[in-house]
Amino acid sequence: MDFLVFGDESGTTGSDPCYSIGLLCLPKDKITGFNDYVLDLKTKRGIVGELKWSKIKNSAGQANICVDLLSMVLRSSCCFHSIVVEKSIYNNWRIDREKAFYQTYTYLLKNTAKHVDSELTVLIDQKCDKYKKHDEVIGIVANNMLSQMGSNKSIQNVAMHDSKVHCGLQVVDILTGAVNSGYMKFLNPNLTLSRAKEAAFVKMAAMLGWDKLHYDTFPNKDFNIWHFPSENRAVVVAN
Repeated sequence: MDFLVFGDESGTTGSDPCYSIGLLCLPKDKITGFNDYVLDLKTKRGIVGELKWSKIKNSAGQANICVDLLSMVLRSSCCFHSIVVEKSIYNNWRIDREKAFYQTYTYLLKNTAKHVDSELTVLIDQKCDKYKKHDEVIGIVANNMLSQMGSNKSIQNVAMHDSKVHCGLQVVDILTGAVNSGYMKFLNPNLTLSRAKEAAFVKMAAMLGWDKLHYDTFPNKDFNIWHFPSENRAVVVAN
């Protein structure tokens, strides 16, 4: 089975203490139904324009669509893999942020490809970088890592795309934003986000069988959160 993989990040800019990268894997033969379902959800929940975690503010519809999207992933043939990076203990982040970011993107892509074990076409959200071919490079390097491990070079292509025209990029934006914000709340228990985000956190965590949305679950086949770097592993682990 061939997969489309949609990738996005959260928390790389500004003063956030962590950033996250998420990959949503979707069988190619399910993409039409997936797109139709997401568009119908947006209409049902009164969401106009692009779905983005940064736009989840105060309405019940905004909170509910976050829950709807997670529910869809958990009960379908989709899977979600993410990496949460605590910036203060990731040495490479202090040296070269762009290079460090794509290094962690490559690690996540390699581990996701190993887990899914199928042909992957990867669409990642557009970024303004100093180096313009990071998307191509992470696919090549991840394939080389897979080859060295004795796995198939299953990543067919990695390219940047406009999230406005891909429902998958909008869905992974929501999931990745939620994961990153959940870990931010772990790092700062006094942090309070928008009313809709706070409401969504409670329901999303409960759907996963957790009390909070900040656990390290690596490895997990359906909804995976990997804390990085190694010093950050298993600090908070889901039961």
